[in-house]
Amino acid sequence: MKLLKKLNIMPTKPKTKSKSANNSKECLEIEVGSIHEELEVPVASELVFRKIWKIKQFLHTIKKRDLLDSPTFRCSVNGVTTFWNIAVRFWKGANGKKGNQPLVVCLNLTGCETEETGQARVRFQFGVWDATIKHWECCPISSVVLNLQNTKELLSVGYKSLGILDRHIDSNKDIKIMVKIQIIQSDEEVHSLSQDMARLMTCEEENKDTVVECYCDSENKENRQNPIRVHSWIVRTRSEKLAKRLDESSDENNKNMKYTLALPEYSYGVVCELIRYIYTDKVDCADKYAAKLLPISTIYTLQGLKGLCERHLIESLTPSNVANILLLADQCRCENLRKAALHYCEDSEQIKGNVHIGGRTLAWRVMEMVNPDLFMEACESIGSSSSNLDSTGTPRGSWSD
Repeated sequence: MKLLKKLNIMPTKPKTKSKSANNSKECLEIEVGSIHEELEVPVASELVFRKIWKIKQFLHTIKKRDLLDSPTFRCSVNGVTTFWNIAVRFWKGANGKKGNQPLVVCLNLTGCETEETGQARVRFQFGVWDATIKHWECCPISSVVLNLQNTKELLSVGYKSLGILDRHIDSNKDIKIMVKIQIIQSDEEVHSLSQDMARLMTCEEENKDTVVECYCDSENKENRQNPIRVHSWIVRTRSEKLAKRLDESSDENNKNMKYTLALPEYSYGVVCELIRYIYTDKVDCADKYAAKLLPISTIYTLQGLKGLCERHLIESLTPSNVANILLLADQCRCENLRKAALHYCEDSEQIKGNVHIGGRTLAWRVMEMVNPDLFMEACESIGSSSSNLDSTGTPRGSWSD
């Protein structure tokens, strides 16, 4: 991997002494710290942009602010110029009080300039600088497909929940957060297996031979007249247990319909996301459906969906939902999620208040009644450690995603 150059971030607009200069000054007062870039070239045809954001006087800064935004930076490749920023946000407890740990670090696309619109895959990775051993601690690489077009609208691309420890704070009391961004444009990407399968899922082809039955709740009343149709061979390929629920049937109005997949216990929205995963390995509405899809992934042995839901639920842990997620993890026998939720209970004043007899929330009371052993284990974890929220399986001293 060849390092090309290291340079200070250039302004996206020329400096002037007009009114815009005053606006720039105001903007700098809102943004915290500075940012510079390093370009990496793994191969000649691909650029990896590495942006490093230094947050000055970190502990003092987060006490005074409810949000932090980096300066905007630019990535240009193959005739497409994109503008980005890194944002830090904070979880809030049930009482609305801000929690300083863990941080939520977000990558935002703030604008795009391109001569030709089209799809591109954006791969990104967050990291934080370990000031004690002079080393970057990095999260796993994430990936998303975006439609790149001329726009100035802000789009949230992804986020990670990060724990900041003493070792990340340098002698000047600053921290450094890094993001690597790779923008890949190619005809192959547009016709990737996942994209082609998504088109196969949505097209009204004659060779779809299965109707999926589910219930339409009040949220999906308009979809009662739009049955879900799928290919039986895809269902059989992806899950043997789902395949066993395929029943032969006939439809006088559509002779091609040979099977029924009856899932009456699940809502229309949940089934749509299940089908989307079966075709594409993706879920569009993980925020809404991860907790509902996790039990389904366990029942029908969809390990990829199980991992996807676990990762999302770990990232979405808050003092108000940790009890429900802990119960769900134990019910679905998801050991990684269960341990992550127990770790999250450590050293949290908000959770202590939720579990205390006088202020015990409904979720904790339910856990105490239906699973007293799990409740006692959670109580033992609360306040048992002052470490950050390291996920299970993470080597000691490493940074938690």
